[in-house]
Amino acid sequence: MTREQRKMAIEGPIAVAGGRVSQRLVKRLLSDMGNNQDQLPILQHALMRSWDHWIENHESGEPIDIRHYNAIGKVSQALSQHANEAFDELPTRQKEIAEILFKSITEKNQDNKGMRRPARLGLVAELSEASESEVIDVVEKFRRSGRSFLMPPAQVPLNSDSMIELSHESLMRIWNRLEVWVDDEAESASMYKRLSEAASMYQIGKTGLWRPPDLQLALNWQRKQKPTLAWAQRYDETFERAIVFLDTSRITYEAELKNQEMMQKRTLRRARATAIILGIAFLVAIMFFLYSYTQKLEADKQRIAATKQKNAADEQKKFAQKESIRANNEKDKANDALTELGSRNIELRSKIQELAVQRAIALEALEKSRESELSAISSGKKEKEANAEAQKQTKVAVKNVYKADSLYMLAIAQNLATKSYQKNDDNNLAGLTAMQGYIYHRRFHGKKYDTYIYRGLYSSLTKLSGNAYNAIKVQGPPHNHIKSLVISSKGKNFYSAGADGRIFQGNFETLDNQATDYANPYPSKVIKLSKDENYLVNGSDSSVIQIYKIGDKGKPRVIKGLNGGTNDMEFLPDNSGFIVSSTGKTLLFINHQTGELRKLSDLPFELKSISISPDGKLLAGAAVSGQIVLINLFDYSIKTLVDDNANRMLCVNFNADGTQLAYGGDKIDDPFNKRGIVKLYDFKTDKTRQFTGHEAGVYDVEFSPDGKLLASAGSDKKIQLYVLDNPDDLPIEMDNNNGYVWDIEFSKTSDFLISACSESEIRVWPTDPALLADKICPKLARNMTQEEWKKYVGETITYETTCIRVLIKDY
Repeated sequence: MTREQRKMAIEGPIAVAGGRVSQRLVKRLLSDMGNNQDQLPILQHALMRSWDHWIENHESGEPIDIRHYNAIGKVSQALSQHANEAFDELPTRQKEIAEILFKSITEKNQDNKGMRRPARLGLVAELSEASESEVIDVVEKFRRSGRSFLMPPAQVPLNSDSMIELSHESLMRIWNRLEVWVDDEAESASMYKRLSEAASMYQIGKTGLWRPPDLQLALNWQRKQKPTLAWAQRYDETFERAIVFLDTSRITYEAELKNQEMMQKRTLRRARATAIILGIAFLVAIMFFLYSYTQKLEADKQRIAATKQKNAADEQKKFAQKESIRANNEKDKANDALTELGSRNIELRSKIQELAVQRAIALEALEKSRESELSAISSGKKEKEANAEAQKQTKVAVKNVYKADSLYMLAIAQNLATKSYQKNDDNNLAGLTAMQGYIYHRRFHGKKYDTYIYRGLYSSLTKLSGNAYNAIKVQGPPHNHIKSLVISSKGKNFYSAGADGRIFQGNFETLDNQATDYANPYPSKVIKLSKDENYLVNGSDSSVIQIYKIGDKGKPRVIKGLNGGTNDMEFLPDNSGFIVSSTGKTLLFINHQTGELRKLSDLPFELKSISISPDGKLLAGAAVSGQIVLINLFDYSIKTLVDDNANRMLCVNFNADGTQLAYGGDKIDDPFNKRGIVKLYDFKTDKTRQFTGHEAGVYDVEFSPDGKLLASAGSDKKIQLYVLDNPDDLPIEMDNNNGYVWDIEFSKTSDFLISACSESEIRVWPTDPALLADKICPKLARNMTQEEWKKYVGETITYETTCIRVLIKDY
């Protein structure tokens, strides 16, 4: 066929239908087709699909062009996409029938190539355990007008004896799902043939029963495929013999295992009897040793025998000692968790003792200063300087006593907090110790964010209200990963999106949520709100982005043409549009109001996360290949801030004034000791600060709006909260999240941190300990007794009522 003839084969059908093909599309189609005439049916199918797409999406006067051709997957994927569309239209039961149908009409030849194998419709119904009408419904879906994947043609009526076959063998090469089915069927048939052959050889005595690993592979095949007689007879008619052979092999092997177990138990009993005999022999040896004092001649002979018996007994003793040591080691390991839990309490007790000594020294110094002052007055010394110096020393001593007393009481507060999250069956007591610790911490001016106080309050609150008291359960699939969330700056509402493609709206104060009218047919990866909060944009693992106008229930604006799926998106500060980082190593600009799409830059690496500086001049990016980069948004020049291929960089974020940049990821240089990374770069000092605590990859880092806190979260299922003014303090851990934490967001007031987790869950974490403390007293049924006060607070500290509201309730 000449080039002109191939060209006419392309343009002719479209021209007859009243359409027009652009010349550059004709060139692309001729190039894709080449000189292979076998490609012509596939090419015509792609052209038909391009025609259908053009009918629905073309602009006035626009010919069928490359964009319509690309949209249907080109020659290489058009047939596969079309077949997948037909399969996805089926309900679950019909999908099962369709899989069995296509497995029945395809097979692999000796050259391992797929080939057609027509099958009677009645046989397909028998193999799929379905009625003929159900099978006919499925066949009709794949042979209706415009598809014609199956034969006979759509106009031929079907019955039990109709022979169903593929319309073209190219479907097996191009349709990915069918290729998997063909391979699966070939593997299943191969295993059955092996089993049938082994059964035949066993019947004539030329081989034995199967044992692992062959036996285990065959049993796995039987459990997975559940072969039937009708299916097996297509490959070998001796199905019953093969199954009997497999069952006999299994029963025989299980019997052997049981016999081995019985032999091991018997051997163990013999070993125990031997140990008893040796122990008795050891006692006899000792008796002979004592008797040797009176009968010396006999003692020499007996001593030799006793020594031999003693050596044997010593060996048994050593063995017993080793077993004892091993058991003790296991016991030690089991107690490690309790030891670690109590280690902080021990440190605090030691600190309290040290502070008590300092407090006593300060009190002694105060007493001496007062005695000196009184002595100076009583002895008649009227010198002003001496009297002033005595008063000055007294003031210093009073100040030191107050300081020592404050440090002492702050240590008591931390100690009380640790007691509240240790194992305790009395939930009221846990709440009381946490609350009293919080009261002392506030009274003696402790730091607002203290990890001991926070953990004590939160732990006691979960004991009183349940572990899920601050959780929002998202409706839908049980294992839906909530990959992204965004919080409104105008209130307490938020939007979230996950792997099932739906977008939810919720309120983090009332802990409720409900599905919106917005949804994506693909798993969602990121959602963002425009600066005026009139638009919500949604990116997924597909090459399209959806733009929703909030309050408008119409269809979303769909932006196509991305080079790959969406990794991250960020709106520009002036709200003129947003920038998208794609898996295709590109940066793109999209105007959310007009739908304009413009490529900004091709990158040498894939940016997993992006953040735009508040002035809109710089874009920071985190690459999985280990780079943190700054991209100038005027000339798109790139400055590499970090380049370390031993790490994966997974997230990046500017602070509110653009003076700091936080980034996170994980270390991959040691696959057996992966650790999370959280670092903070300061543009003013050109210095980097590192934070520790994460045991796995960090997926998000966020600054609080007030600039005081930095939060990080990741695959170790916990959030860490760092106080930027006190970088040496222990971070606050929020480790009650259900599964991986994919995304975190602060509320506008910085008082709440909301986390998006695996397992269809969102957690709402108060950052201010006062918000936790306000919830505890209303849930308590009592105050501490005098005995509890002495035990947990201390005999030297005056008793007080922890919760006034509880006291009123008691009366």
